Amino acid sequence: MGGAAYGKTRATPADGEYNPGSGLENFIDLPQRDFRCYLYGLNNKPVSALEVASIYHLGDKKYSIRLRLKDTEEVKGALTTGCRFVFLANWGSYVDPAPGMTIEELCAASFAEFGFSQQKTQLSDKNLIPMYGVKEFERGVPDFIDGKEVSDIGTLHLLRAYAKVDVNVIFKDFEDVPVVTSVSLTHSSSKGYKAPANVTEEKQYVTGSWFTDYTSVNIPDDAADIALTLTKNEQTGHFVAYVPEYRNVDDQGEPVDSRSRIRICFTVGSVETGGREAEGYVDFRYSDTPPAGVLPGQYFDIARNNWYKFDVTANGKDIEWTVDVIPFTSVELDPDLGLEREEFTGYIIGKDGQGRDCWYDGNYYDPATAVPLYLGPKDNHGKFVSINGKEYLLVYADYERTVANLDHIFGKENRKKYLIYPAGRTGYEIVNWDYYLNDLKQHVWLEEELRLKCCRTLNEWDRLEYSAVKYNWPGYDHDSINPRFWFDILGNRYPWSEGDTVEKRKAILGEWVQYLE
Repeated sequence: MGGAAYGKTRATPADGEYNPGSGLENFIDLPQRDFRCYLYGLNNKPVSALEVASIYHLGDKKYSIRLRLKDTEEVKGALTTGCRFVFLANWGSYVDPAPGMTIEELCAASFAEFGFSQQKTQLSDKNLIPMYGVKEFERGVPDFIDGKEVSDIGTLHLLRAYAKVDVNVIFKDFEDVPVVTSVSLTHSSSKGYKAPANVTEEKQYVTGSWFTDYTSVNIPDDAADIALTLTKNEQTGHFVAYVPEYRNVDDQGEPVDSRSRIRICFTVGSVETGGREAEGYVDFRYSDTPPAGVLPGQYFDIARNNWYKFDVTANGKDIEWTVDVIPFTSVELDPDLGLEREEFTGYIIGKDGQGRDCWYDGNYYDPATAVPLYLGPKDNHGKFVSINGKEYLLVYADYERTVANLDHIFGKENRKKYLIYPAGRTGYEIVNWDYYLNDLKQHVWLEEELRLKCCRTLNEWDRLEYSAVKYNWPGYDHDSINPRFWFDILGNRYPWSEGDTVEKRKAILGEWVQYLE
């Protein structure tokens, strides 16, 4: 019972009908960070690699991923004028694109190849399908153009590098029930590429029509020819293998001599008692009802991201088969993308006008609010310092990190942001200039120098008494008039008597003094 089978090809699915895949067919090893994302310009040249800012497990196999970009003029230019995001997943090993390396060259590099063998025909947590996708913004990312710091770029479609071959064998009109002994592919490839060839835009593989979604097969020139065996799924009874792309036809669409065929071997009755062994072959070709634009009997390649589902019927004399070529939907990702941020503060990392490292709080793209900040201390930029038994991060408004330009402070333990300016430090309502309303709605003045100046401490005066001393009003004993209270750098309030000398205040401030003089 050898030779070719007779078959039918269903003209399905209709345009827009796809199978979403299931289980490990869609799995990306996010916990192990087995993925990369690169920012490219519209000229297909690399701009920057995106870094993983955070991965949060949301339960039910769902994760939230936040990626970030370093702040450079080139990055900002690409994000606001036109760019492409290239996403790779389950590649195992990665090499960031060299300067000038195009997307096409990235996808054809040596690390974009994979070796294939029988062991890889079944998926597992150690054997996942490599994936590739690209998302383009021809006129820039709208959120970044609008001055936002983070963008949801929408769905990013990923193509699987493997095809799925699924064979269901049905027997009819046999006196003895046949038993399938093996289902195999006569030819396959020992190598493949993790990405398709020459796909630099999403619209090249997401067209809404399954017949035009997928590109020509992409196989390394030095790939060897191997045979592969399909494995029986005990739940469905089907024989299944995940396989690399394979070329069955030449450039003229004619079948090649080494085309892959499905070989089905089975026994009818017990061979030991006179039964017989039989085999049949099924080709990868369309038959009497092919898709539009395809001739009946035309052979086709085994292409990535497709499910080749064969129902094969052996009726005792002939083998007939029906095949559905079912494209998988692409795996969909929704990453958040943004400029690189300092982990604790969330401030955007960038450069100031002189090209020096700095940090930004506020709208980075709005010059009116994009004021550079500098994390201290002076001799250890961006590091927490231990002061009086607690750790703090000092933030300055000048590169030299001078005491006068200490802008605010973060507490590491309580994650509190301590504001230095008078209203921020005291919580008082500002009315006009240095005129405030305290918690009792009394009119007070806040300043750092009159009567006693020490380590950025703040003096709280009665409004009239302050004016009498400040402007030397007659009729007052100026030497006997003092502030009512004073505040330290963290906003703690003390009676004047506990800090009426520099020595008293320094004793209370302790180790803060070295950072405030």
